[in-house]
Formats: sequence, C-alpha cells, structure tokens
Amino acid sequence: MEVRFIVTIIIGGVFAALLMVWLCLYFLNKNKAAKQRKQIKEMYNDPDLAKMEYDFASYDDRVERLISASNADGQLTIDDVMLEAPAAAPDEGLDEITGNYKPE
Repeated sequence: MEVRFIVTIIIGGVFAALLMVWLCLYFLNKNKAAKQRKQIKEMYNDPDLAKMEYDFASYDDRVERLISASNADGQLTIDDVMLEAPAAAPDEGLDEITGNYKPE
C-alpha cells in the first residue's frame, strides 16, 4: 500500500473515533440536562410551595415593620427608614495614613 492510503485510513479512523466520542458525550449531556430540568421542575412545582407568599415573606422584625409601614403605592417615607437608624456618628477627626510609598 502507498503511504497516502495509509495516512488517509488513519485520519479517517481518528475522525470516526472523535465523532463517536462526540456523539456519546452529546447524548449523555442531553440526558443529564433533561434529568436536571425534570428535578428542578418537580422541586418548584411542589404544592406546599404554592401557599408561600414569596413577595411578602419577611425574615426579621425590621423588614416586617418596613413592609407594614409602606404606603399604598409601595413607597417608604424617610421617617420609616430612619426610625432605627442611629444618630450621626461622632466626628473623630482626620485619620492619618502612614506607610512606605515608593513611586518607582
């Protein structure tokens, strides 16, 4: 056999092997993605989760108070926000920055 036929057979075999590997990986990943989508769909379509009010769920007393204090249009006043805010921090003067700066 001539060298060009041998090289053609080798290149064709490598191409066929790579094509088979790609096809296997494609179908495996497609199957894995379908399983993951099914799992996520089952997780979020749980009937117990349908009863929760996600938009109004509060995690602490401050957030609950802010939600209950909001106006009808959903806006908060500055008094609602500043109720728990501490007074202005005392001015402690300028801070001196020390260090070894080498511009080079």
